[in-house]
This record gives sequence, structure tokens and C-alpha cells, in this order.
Amino acid sequence: MIPVFFAFIFVVVSPSIAKDSNKALRFGNTTNDHITWAVSDLTELETQLSVCSWVRRLFNAPYPVIIHYYPHTHGFLLGSRGNHNYVVGRNLNLRTKYGEIPDGEWFHVCMTWSSTDYTTIVYLNGEMAGSKLTRHKTIGGTRDGKFTVGNAASSKHPTYIFGGDLYKLNIFKRVLSVQEVRKMSANMCSDEEVRLNEFRSFRWEDIFSKPRSGSVTEISVCTDGQAPAVDQEEDSTGQTVISEGILERLESTEQELTETKQQLATIQSTMSEELAIVKSTLAEISKKLESTEQELAETKLNLAQSEEKLRNVTETWNQTLSEIEADKEEEVSSRWDALYSEKYLDKKLTKEMIQETGLESTDGDILGLFVGVTITEDLIDYLKQRHDDTVICL
Repeated sequence: MIPVFFAFIFVVVSPSIAKDSNKALRFGNTTNDHITWAVSDLTELETQLSVCSWVRRLFNAPYPVIIHYYPHTHGFLLGSRGNHNYVVGRNLNLRTKYGEIPDGEWFHVCMTWSSTDYTTIVYLNGEMAGSKLTRHKTIGGTRDGKFTVGNAASSKHPTYIFGGDLYKLNIFKRVLSVQEVRKMSANMCSDEEVRLNEFRSFRWEDIFSKPRSGSVTEISVCTDGQAPAVDQEEDSTGQTVISEGILERLESTEQELTETKQQLATIQSTMSEELAIVKSTLAEISKKLESTEQELAETKLNLAQSEEKLRNVTETWNQTLSEIEADKEEEVSSRWDALYSEKYLDKKLTKEMIQETGLESTDGDILGLFVGVTITEDLIDYLKQRHDDTVICL
């Protein structure tokens, strides 16, 4: 295993910070204790934002609200007990995570959102506490809306009373990075927010100076440049340093990130292989389909040709039968018609006459019955009608 050497990282607190940097605001526990102001244009927060603040809970309302932006369309809301981490129609409930922090203790919270991935992320004391996909909408910023700190902007209600202390509540017009959030949450008295001043859409100094309703009072913090911090220590010179606990968590987070990237690479590789197999299978199916269609076309052509041949054979057969029938009728007529000659008509039939006409065998047997009878046309017609070709052929 590669050894990791830790060096002390010093965070120097600049003395040149805003005049209200050592002041926090304490909100009372009634519905009248809040700060509210109207805004007419919030377009710079429509597609991305970060809302960050130091918080200390002193009152146990069911759904305490830190800040709520309420426009005519989609807004956002950040609570102090994890019930509400709401952006454009979707809420991320982190009450269990928030419940691990005792009341009366300062903690840092930061909520980020962007329309790039439509994902809300919440950080507690610099560590990601949870995330959630939101609706594919933007924050309503082109029509009049209003902000309220300490209660809900839509309706001041006892269940939404904040009743605690706020410090350095800032709204940034972009998504802060993990490193920026961690630096901000590392020391309550640092000037990290000021370092990001160009990205602050609503500054703590401005919120601090807005008109207040009810009991919203100022309290002193960081009077000696120090305040309760998260996982921090002092070295022998009195300067604030990041403790090994944070460094260990940073190393663990980096390791988890590396493992996640490796898993993602494996998933992408597997998906690429499966996609290649699917494409190959589809190509084979398409090829077989083309072959089947060609075979079907050939089969249809062969069937049409077979039907044509069958029609020709049928016609030939019917023609042959007709010719046979005609030949038989002609043969019958020619045999019996021999008796119509003057040589035999009106004369008595004799055996010699039968032999002369060629009507022998069965014909002779039939005519033999009429030997001695005068041959008339009626007799010949009778023989032709009663003794057809079938009898003759026997």
C-alpha cells in the first residue's frame, strides 16, 4: 500500500471582513418572527444555485424553515430539520440525518441544484447527506416572487417557525463544488464566503440589513476570531488547522470516488459488449429476414408459374376429352350410317349384309336379332338411340 503523508493545512482568517461578519441573527418562536422581501427578477438563479448557512436550532417546530423562495411557478425551500430540501416540485427528506445533530449546536448546511442534471444535493458539515432528481423545470425567476427567512413565504404558519440562530446565509448563482462547500463548513469564522463574492446572488450582509418582523435580534459570534467549528483543532501558534478526522474522510471519499469510477467503467464496458451483441443479433435477424423475403418472392413466382402450367394442362385435358367425345360420336354415326345406303334400306336384313357393313362382333349380335326384318330408317334410328357407343365398344 502506498503510504500517505499528511501535512498541516492552515486556514488563515483574514481580519478585513465585513462589519457584520461577527453577527448572527436569532429568530423568535412566533409566526411574526421573520425577514421577508420581494423580488421582481431572479433569472440568474433559474438554472442553478447553492444555498448555504450556519444554523443553530433552539425551538422544536415540526417543519422549521430556514429560507423559502415563493414565485408564481417553481421555487425552493430549505429547512433546519431535514423535512424540507425542496426544489422545483420535488422534496428531499433527510430528517434522520439532521436528527443526528443535537439542538443547540451550530452546524453548516448547503443545498445545491442545477438544471444540467436536475439534481438536488444537500451537504451537512461538508459531507453529502443525500441527493434527489427533481422535475425537469427551472426556478421561476421572471415574475414577481418573495423570499422569507424564518418561516414559509407562502403562508406564515406555526409549524414552519424556525426559532433559532442563522449565520452567513448566502445564495450563490452557481453550484458550489464539494471542495468549496468543505472549505466553507470547516470554520465558522473564515471568510470563504467572501472569497466567492462574485458568485453570491444574495449576500449575508444584505440579508442582515433587511427590515425585520417581530423578534429577530442580533447576537455576537466570532468575537475573538474563533467559534465552534467542525472537526478542527488549534496548533501551538493558535492558528486553526484541519484535523486528521477531515483528512481521513477526504481520503475515504476519494477512495470511494475512485471505486465508483471503476464500477462505472465496468458497467460501461459491459453495456458496450451487450450493445455489440444486440447489434450483431439484429444484423443477423435482418439478414435472415431479407433472405426469407427473397425466398417468399421466389416461392410466389414458382406458384404463379405452376398455376399457369396447371391451367394449360387443364385446358389441354378438356380439349382432349372434347375431341375424344367428338371422335366417338363420329365413329358411332359412321358405323350405323352404313345401313342408310340404298343397298340396305327397305330390304330384309341378312347375315351377309351384317358382314358387308362391317358391323360384326357385338354389333353383329345386336343386328342378328333383326335378321329377316326389313331395314328402315326408323330401325336404324332406334339402333343408334338404344345402342350407343358404350355398347358398341364392348
